Amino acid sequence: MKLQKNPSFRQVATVWHNSDPVCFIMSVFAAVVFYFSLAGVSVALENHAYKSHCWVPITLMFLSGILMITNFFRMLRRIVRRPTEEA
Repeated sequence: MKLQKNPSFRQVATVWHNSDPVCFIMSVFAAVVFYFSLAGVSVALENHAYKSHCWVPITLMFLSGILMITNFFRMLRRIVRRPTEEA
């Protein structure tokens, strides 16, 4: 008995933290953190007493930027591959 090439029970399981709504919500929160840290950098550079603590908002901005970029490419890859898998 030959195995079916594409059986119906062998579909790709998407984990909950890699779904479209969670990626979108995570990107929105990352954008909020990015703009908050941008405001933190501007405040830290305006006050001479806070210039030594400028690394904290820069780190937040860097990490949230990486998160937004990776989520963007993940969702873009999913949108591009979606029509070919359903055919």
